[in-house]
Amino acid sequence: MARNGPSGPAPKRPEERRRRNKSGVEVQVTPQHYRNVAAARDGLDETWHPIAQQLWRSFGNSPQAFYFEPSDWAQLRYVIEAAHASLSRYEDRMSVDSLTSVVQALEDFLTTEATRRRVRVAVEPGPIEWPEPPGHWGDIPSRWFLSLRDSGQSAFYTPTDVAFAVYVAEAMHRHLAPGVRMSGRMLSTVIKACSLLLTTEASRRIARMELTTVESRDIDTQVTALMEKYASAI
Repeated sequence: MARNGPSGPAPKRPEERRRRNKSGVEVQVTPQHYRNVAAARDGLDETWHPIAQQLWRSFGNSPQAFYFEPSDWAQLRYVIEAAHASLSRYEDRMSVDSLTSVVQALEDFLTTEATRRRVRVAVEPGPIEWPEPPGHWGDIPSRWFLSLRDSGQSAFYTPTDVAFAVYVAEAMHRHLAPGVRMSGRMLSTVIKACSLLLTTEASRRIARMELTTVESRDIDTQVTALMEKYASAI
């Protein structure tokens, strides 16, 4: 017997969708646009270091915060306070123990794409803003930070990835500052943080991310050339 209208259950709202990967593990898909205005406004402490303030604000602008409960925000505030302390205790260096603890703690809040992939959370990132490197950073952290903006994995970043990258670049700068003793433990922690941003091919393969080797601007150039060639042949 023919049925009138569509059959089957009504489609789920975006916040209820799931996506399955090839291994059969369910992947939570967040809404594309989300902003927790109240948490971003009410929890901010304006006495925090500017980088710590940027970290806090970035969660209010990132889709993974859709899943946060009041307990998430309360604990995140504690972690951002620790990030502030790690940035403010010394002017030109950073405690490796503090940095290690903050990096590990931030993973619990789905701060980076590597962590989100590990726990099977797929977000729909919107446009993000890339700040220019501050003038006090040295050449190496500045180039590293800008390289993220130009690399393919940044297409999966949310504002928290960018804010986390600023924090890591600041740690990199202080580690390399003149007069600061080179620490193998600090190097190990910074490299660990870099891997959470999928900066190397090894980290991307572990996260099962495949990037095209042809940049989009090269694709546009090739398409334009082909169109011109086709037009001239008509």
